[in-house]
Amino acid sequence: MYQDYIITAIFLLVIALIIAGITVRRYNIPYLYFVGGTVIAAFFWTDPGLVGNVFVRQLYPWFVPLFFMVGPGLYGSFCTIKERRNKWHVIHYIPIITGYIILIVHLAFFNDSFYQTVQLAHDLKWEATSIFWPFSDEWILLAYPFHLLLYIIVSVGKLNSNKARLPLYILPVFQGVFLIPLFDIIYHFLMGTPILFADADVLRYIMFGNVLLIFWDVVNIRPRMQKEKEAEIKAYEAEKEADRMATFIKEAPKEIYPNAEKVNNAEIVLYIERLIQSGEEFPFNKHSKKSDFIKYSPFKNPDWVSFFSATSTNFGYFKKYTRIHRALRLIEDGYLEDQSVESLAITVGYSSRAPFYLAFEQIMGESLTAYREV
Repeated sequence: MYQDYIITAIFLLVIALIIAGITVRRYNIPYLYFVGGTVIAAFFWTDPGLVGNVFVRQLYPWFVPLFFMVGPGLYGSFCTIKERRNKWHVIHYIPIITGYIILIVHLAFFNDSFYQTVQLAHDLKWEATSIFWPFSDEWILLAYPFHLLLYIIVSVGKLNSNKARLPLYILPVFQGVFLIPLFDIIYHFLMGTPILFADADVLRYIMFGNVLLIFWDVVNIRPRMQKEKEAEIKAYEAEKEADRMATFIKEAPKEIYPNAEKVNNAEIVLYIERLIQSGEEFPFNKHSKKSDFIKYSPFKNPDWVSFFSATSTNFGYFKKYTRIHRALRLIEDGYLEDQSVESLAITVGYSSRAPFYLAFEQIMGESLTAYREV
């Protein structure tokens, strides 16, 4: 019976959504939107007596805006990571956002009308429902295939501009072909009469081909795209990490090193931060001379020359600054609760308390005693 096909189709789509979640992962979240929206649509447009009617009664109208996630999800799955991260990419999801805003406003301020409309929908009286005012629910649901068609067109355009391989065209092109029976199913569901296909069971047999198409794409095409995207993912993450470091340095330069925001090489500033915060033995204990320290560090002499020039400091100040700030970290961690100042001074590279006290006051602008009393 065709009902067995319906159950099988929904089962395959749910499995496809699970597989997609495992295989495409974070590189292609829009593809999960596409598959997820398709699963929801499959529940809605199946035989009302088998699944659709129960789905409407339980979840209407909160799932309706999710239909308009299918098209942007398909298009977004062909965009680069950088394009999807662009703040303007959210434009594609405005219909979904608007739909939920309308629902919340309708429920909050027109409560009686909201529940009257929901009841009409439960009775499948679509000609009288208008929960997405000023549009009728009929208009919204019939607009869904045309919205998807728009994104199929722009998806093919995106593939053309990227000179994509032929297999990538199969999903959007055949999605476009299957919009014809999909529109007939929606029309039949709303109006009670078909347009092109007289037998509703035939329609559902045809749409089973679309299910197999999506399942094939999930299993065969997207995992390959994942591998092809790995270099793009790494490059994008490296760029974001560089931006994060630059922002970190710019927003908190004094906590790292004076004038650190003027340094072009962000890595050298973060290296200083690691020197200060690390629990390992302080390198100045063994490498107090400039030449020895530079040889020990992961940066070459020109990098340090550029660093000292940008920050208007020298190696002597740098050594003193990092020693004192390492001491501050140890103090914050409770070092002086069971250890002496003498021990702290030696730990950060001083021979005794006297030069440590002097350096502390020069760097912090107050004595260690005054600092601890605050």
